[in-house]
Amino acid sequence: MWTYLFMSVILLVMGFAVHVLKWNMLIAGYNTMPKEKKKNVDTEGLSKFLGLFAYISAAYFFCLAALEFLGIPVPASPVIFIFIVWTMYVLFTAQKYDGNTKRGRKHLEGKKRESK
Repeated sequence: MWTYLFMSVILLVMGFAVHVLKWNMLIAGYNTMPKEKKKNVDTEGLSKFLGLFAYISAAYFFCLAALEFLGIPVPASPVIFIFIVWTMYVLFTAQKYDGNTKRGRKHLEGKKRESK
């Protein structure tokens, strides 16, 4: 129970830091990018997306902690598997905010057309 609760709090704090406080330094790979590549990253969209990921993950772990608190055992293997698959999906989807990739350029061009 305590592990799930701890994970929930950590993810909630990280989501808040990235989404609300705009601490982009917490986004993996962003700090190591050259300045010219950083200009091609939709940091607003990416921070919102990663914040949402962290909030949903925090809720997931909080629900697991609540289940264990109520005396319902939660086996670790499915929890880890679901979280890994969810994280892999997010890592793949987050690439669309990087304008340095083909997929990201396509997404950002569509976004520019919508704003006109």
